[in-house]
Amino acid sequence: MFMHVFSYRLKCLLRDRETVFWTLIFTLLLATLYYFAFGHLTGEQERFDPVRTAVVDSPAYRGDVRFQQVLASLSEPGENQLLELTVADEQQAERMLENGSVAGMITVGESIGLVVKQSGIEQSILKAILDEYAHTTKTVVGILAKNAGAAQQLISELGDRKGYTEQISFSDAVPDTILGFFYALIAMACMYSGFWGLRNAIDVQADLSARGARRSVAPIHKLGVVLADAAAALAVSFAEVLILIAYLAFVLRINFGNQIGYVLLTCFVGCIAGVSFGGFIGTVVRGNEGVKTGILIGASMTMSFLAGLMWVGIKDIIARKAPVLSYINPAALISDAFYSLYIFDSHRRFFVNIGMLCLISAIMCAASFMRLRRERYASV
Repeated sequence: MFMHVFSYRLKCLLRDRETVFWTLIFTLLLATLYYFAFGHLTGEQERFDPVRTAVVDSPAYRGDVRFQQVLASLSEPGENQLLELTVADEQQAERMLENGSVAGMITVGESIGLVVKQSGIEQSILKAILDEYAHTTKTVVGILAKNAGAAQQLISELGDRKGYTEQISFSDAVPDTILGFFYALIAMACMYSGFWGLRNAIDVQADLSARGARRSVAPIHKLGVVLADAAAALAVSFAEVLILIAYLAFVLRINFGNQIGYVLLTCFVGCIAGVSFGGFIGTVVRGNEGVKTGILIGASMTMSFLAGLMWVGIKDIIARKAPVLSYINPAALISDAFYSLYIFDSHRRFFVNIGMLCLISAIMCAASFMRLRRERYASV
């Protein structure tokens, strides 16, 4: 009897073209839009171009040998080149600044100045370089004024900058914030499995649909109907998410790492959470189908937003300001499970996310079934 109910329920769900569109076609379209917006940047290294800079060739500049040496070292071709320097007279430098050939114009007089036409990252880099040079020069002059014999030691120490911080990594993975958007998109697709769970809940309640009324008088235990419906919904939703994963991996070339088994496990558990959430909304929330659907959409999109679907930085804010939301939001748990697979060598954080998803799903399933079990309908 279980397989009979399962097979017919599967056919019924697949014929619901509107839900198929929102749970599959819509997510594929959104993934494509994401790719055209910024997906081509995924996995690429950022390339830094030296800042084009003009220096006014004045007597003060020619007399400042130390400053010339600093600019020459920053302009030396190689991986550490910061500046692309052009020495010109004042009129030529102003023309270059005006037509955008350079980001800034450096002037040397009683003090070193910077003239820019607009603000931006290149102008900020130039200002930082000049500020550091001015600060270092002032410090050196102050030390030599008190101890002229320290000149040799001071010069040697200036050329030997020391770093007191060390960058460490949990794995060999290259950090890529763009992946967070696609992980959140998969989380949204899993939560959209709730549409199938909601459809099941409506079609099993006699007061919400004619189909529910017919099924309520069928000679089969309600638990068997609920389990068969849930299995059919899970099969459809999991297949849809697998299609999305295949599209992202093989068409859009999104990197999911080499732990495909854990990736599939995350998708499967995420679909369970989505179907459970839809069933929970369909049974616990009072109102007609339109009200339940509106609540499901609003809740799913809110959870997806907090998982980083629209702004990936929101996850960090939630983790610092309200960490409890990260553990009760199924979409955030799904997204973080993918992230932990990509970043960490250990699976501890991954299984914490999977465990929380299973716990939340179990609570919603139990609440849904208890609500259905208590329902009684008057004979007419």
